[in-house]
Amino acid sequence: MSLTSAWVRPLPRLLCIAALLLFLTFVFSSQLYFAGFVTPWSRAFAQEAIYWLSCGVLAIPILWMCRRLHRGAYGWVSYALALMLGAIIAVALQPAVAFSIGRGLATLHLCQTACGEGLKFVPHDFVALAIRSAGINLAVYAGFVLAWHAAIYYREGQDRQLKSVELESLLHQAQLQALRNQLNPHFLFNALHSIAELVHDNPKLAEKLIVRLGELLRQVLQSATLPEVPLADELDFIRGYIDIEQMRLGDRLQVEWAVSPQLLMARVPSLILQPLVENAIQHGIAPTSKAGVLTISARREEQSLILEIRDTGPGMPQAAERRLGIGLTNTSARLARLYGDRQKLELIGDDGLLVILRIPFSEP
Repeated sequence: MSLTSAWVRPLPRLLCIAALLLFLTFVFSSQLYFAGFVTPWSRAFAQEAIYWLSCGVLAIPILWMCRRLHRGAYGWVSYALALMLGAIIAVALQPAVAFSIGRGLATLHLCQTACGEGLKFVPHDFVALAIRSAGINLAVYAGFVLAWHAAIYYREGQDRQLKSVELESLLHQAQLQALRNQLNPHFLFNALHSIAELVHDNPKLAEKLIVRLGELLRQVLQSATLPEVPLADELDFIRGYIDIEQMRLGDRLQVEWAVSPQLLMARVPSLILQPLVENAIQHGIAPTSKAGVLTISARREEQSLILEIRDTGPGMPQAAERRLGIGLTNTSARLARLYGDRQKLELIGDDGLLVILRIPFSEP
């Protein structure tokens, strides 16, 4: 730490203490003047200024003592005894500090008559003056100690809250990553299963599928650390996945796209559409012998982005609605983690199955 930063860091606190002492000087000097105890007002102000300036000088070692005691490995009994000893020392030193300040100001010709009259005591009156002013000095000492502890406990509370938010964020990211780590093998196993069905019947097509799968896995690895990607990138990945399925299913899989070019830069969770498309193909189109249509659409409604995956398959039986697969379960969990109540995932039986995904609309 540089010398400049060592002075700058405590400067706001010192300025606050100085402002407080100046305020107290005005309040108590005005009280002495208007009550008729000390006149004129300049004399009352000089008297109170010397007193509160002496308190300000003592505040520095008092706060330093609080800091050292707080950081040390002391029990409550030792802590209390040390604070009581500090109170006795502060009460005993305050008159001497005030006397020294008054003498110094008079010597420098900054304050003559008022300073001299404000300090009408000599060294042999020191003990008596310390006892007479003990009440107010103890209150001032307690005020400094309590203010320091209130400030430090407030700061520690803020630090604990910040750490709690950071830990919650780390947990949030870890849970999302765990969901993605579960989703990627699920996608890979299903793709390998599709390729395995063609290894003996159509080796050349199986080879093309393996090459295409390698390209998709490269895309997965590139986006592994990104929570959100542009919709255009997500659709490129989906096109690659659909290419693999079309090689396997041929004309039985027909795809329609309804995505406005103005939405291609919208941010979406990476790999959020893949399990929805996979579910539509594996459970909606592949089990039937007739051709099926897969429709992928995107539109904007006010501040929401609506993504829809529709297939013309047999739909979802009621039993399956109550027990979703890994892909849909993880998709729902990821959306809840990312957007909370601002997202919605709906499954509607409508001449097949319609999956509606609603997330907040955002652009880079």
